Amino acid sequence: MHFTELADYPLPDGTVTEWTPSVSDPAAWRPDARPLAFTHEAHLRHSLERSRTLDTTGPEGDAEWIGAVLEIDRTYDPEVVRRTVQRWIARHEALRTTVDAVGESLARRTVDPSAVTVTDRVVGFRSGADAHDHLLSFLGRGLSPFRWPHVLIATVSETGFLQVDHDRFLLVFGADHSVMDAYSMLLSVGEFRRIYDHELDAREHDLPVIGSHLDYSVHDRRTGADVDADSEAVAVWDRFLRDGRFPAFPVLAVDGDRADGRAATIRQGALSVSIASPATTTEFAARCRRSDASLTAGVAAVVALAQRTIEPAPGVDTTGPCRFVMPMHTRYAPEFARAVGWFVGVVPVSVDLDSDHADTALVTAAENMRAVAGVESRPWSAIAALLGVVDVPRFVVSYLDLRHVPDAASWRDWRVQPLRSATYSDTEVYLWFLRTREGLFLSARFPGTDAATAAVHRFVARCRTVVDALAAGAETVGRPAPNEAVRQEVRA
Repeated sequence: MHFTELADYPLPDGTVTEWTPSVSDPAAWRPDARPLAFTHEAHLRHSLERSRTLDTTGPEGDAEWIGAVLEIDRTYDPEVVRRTVQRWIARHEALRTTVDAVGESLARRTVDPSAVTVTDRVVGFRSGADAHDHLLSFLGRGLSPFRWPHVLIATVSETGFLQVDHDRFLLVFGADHSVMDAYSMLLSVGEFRRIYDHELDAREHDLPVIGSHLDYSVHDRRTGADVDADSEAVAVWDRFLRDGRFPAFPVLAVDGDRADGRAATIRQGALSVSIASPATTTEFAARCRRSDASLTAGVAAVVALAQRTIEPAPGVDTTGPCRFVMPMHTRYAPEFARAVGWFVGVVPVSVDLDSDHADTALVTAAENMRAVAGVESRPWSAIAALLGVVDVPRFVVSYLDLRHVPDAASWRDWRVQPLRSATYSDTEVYLWFLRTREGLFLSARFPGTDAATAAVHRFVARCRTVVDALAAGAETVGRPAPNEAVRQEVRA
């Protein structure tokens, strides 16, 4: 399960068709008094600021989107695709709302399912390379947090050249990050497939009734309103940030913010590799349990041990605590378990190791994760306002157990790949640890410089070695061998 850009998915030759939701009657939009979730509002304000400084004239546009591609091994029927998209959008209110910026004010509008139609535009037959370029432009230039629709879909059908295949096609979708988190993205894969099957076979889908992210946003604002200077979450973040700055990737010397106010100009590189087989992952999980550590804490321990045992670059100190930000889900109520939206908070993680002892690292990481449990439920934006912090996370580590996501057992057969847009940042390093039925994967994005690329590749190789050592029952994690290198399975 690789989480990378579209360039890492080999698109076939075929007929490209765009599918765009639309509302023909402007009067169908109604003002919606429900507030924006803190994360949603922060994303919108970040996008406004970003639009003032970033060059958006390139072929990929400037949208920050996530999505997925999957293969549907059924007959391609355009009218069934249309009904599938309509029913999917009708199911999720987060996909039928938008926000207008009026000065500094943000106003929400929402539309009922009956007002939404889906129009198609047949682009025509394209080679795989041309289809890739077209889809990047379609999504990158078509999506915006301030322009509805916030989700776009495309299909590649009649694939092949000499032998056209009418019994399977690809479906690609992308959504602005304001309406979709990573879990929503993966939920949507199964929903597209289930709804298409049921529409094609003329029967009702069996998806459960769900709640709305807009109603969750009401709860989120109430939670944020309860945050004050005496809140424990505020104290936790205050201790973590120290000087008001987020920690940087520990094995790479990075410059601070640009003094001239210019936007980040470095296109981020990407890496996605398998770091443990299913058997090794199972042994790693068992080792964590023996130390009373969750897999989330196990991942934190792996990152901390990788930092401690890696050979640092000249001028880089890796002896202090391993510090990073970790996203955590906030889908606390059952009705939000399968809803599309952005249900994510963040916690500060600091794992301070004084040895290379494996069990000590696991216990220390587990204690730290328990100490920050629940902090994600307090909206970071509200805390940042109290602390006067304007910095953004620079080193982020995420862990997702995807084995129990609905229809995960079929992802390999469906050739599913999660997607994200290109990112520009001079300092950010993100690591995503993904546990699937095929084992443990690690995807990364990082500044696309030679120094950052080399540092991240060495760090990923260290993480793989640490997981292997923990799974094998090693008491300590050794220092890297001179020839330790990452296997480059996917690299953008």
